[in-house]
Amino acid sequence: MISRLGIFTADQYARATIRGRVDGSAISYDLLQIDDHPTEAEISRFEQISLGFRTSNGTTRLTFRRRLLEVDTTTLELVQQWHPRDAELHVEDRAASNCLTSAELAEQLFPVFPHATIEASDRLLYVLRISLGRGKAYIIEPDGELLQYICPPFVVYLNSREPYRCPVRRLIAARAKRSFLQLGLPQRCGEYAIERISCVHPEADSFCKRDPRLRICTRSVFEHHPGLDVLRTMNILNKAYFPLERLVEGANAAFQSLKPGGLWIVGRTSGNTNDVTFFRRTEYKWEVMARIGKGSEIEELVDGAFPTTSRGSSFSKNNTQSTLLRQASLPPCHFGENSLAA
Repeated sequence: MISRLGIFTADQYARATIRGRVDGSAISYDLLQIDDHPTEAEISRFEQISLGFRTSNGTTRLTFRRRLLEVDTTTLELVQQWHPRDAELHVEDRAASNCLTSAELAEQLFPVFPHATIEASDRLLYVLRISLGRGKAYIIEPDGELLQYICPPFVVYLNSREPYRCPVRRLIAARAKRSFLQLGLPQRCGEYAIERISCVHPEADSFCKRDPRLRICTRSVFEHHPGLDVLRTMNILNKAYFPLERLVEGANAAFQSLKPGGLWIVGRTSGNTNDVTFFRRTEYKWEVMARIGKGSEIEELVDGAFPTTSRGSSFSKNNTQSTLLRQASLPPCHFGENSLAA
């Protein structure tokens, strides 16, 4: 019965797992929080919750181990053809979700290219828990977008695409949204206990701490960040997520970010199948160097779109800055680094 209402403690999760009642349950994102030295059970719990995590813009975070193994293998084969072992490669893995697959790429790349660096990024690397007392709490994104309301024994999603069939849940969700507006945030943020809950996989976090060649940060997939040798944007530039005009902007951002001769990896994963295209950037256009499966669903769109320069691009520097401001915007002073628990 508890798993049907919601799971908001580690003990409840453990019992529901034993009984096989985790799938379909509303699980608090609170349970993503684990110690620096997690047990196998805690890592498994983190991965299971991550699979069901849906951000406020509707994207999912369906990353799992070895998901991009064949993509990594092809990437390494191409890069070895073009660069010497001592090359100082600059690699970015955007929309990396919990960054586990970025750490797996690093494990393959660094032994072959010891001077390479990898930046793993995503628009959402942590969420915030606002505690209200008596076990009640909101889970929100850093910019204030609502994700969950915890009101024991209920855990209610506040960004559900479909209305709740259960009238009780529907009522709780409606009241929670109204009550959140009455909290007076961010002005009254100091009146509440606020904690940061990491969405980064503990193994990726551990990798960063022992090897600074892998770093994790917040970055937009549409950002122009020049000087890259390799850029990977898997499972984000999909027709299901963005209109065609926005996908062209994403391709232009990739073109502007890569050096001539740089490698762009774009595609999607369906189940255990990867459909990927490997583009090489020339001075003025893209060239297809390899494919996995059917190739990227936006390959034809990219081939038909003439990459624009930063001067003539609709994705201008100002647009880039405004995107970064939207993604990095936190309520002043209250949701920033210094006010959060480590």
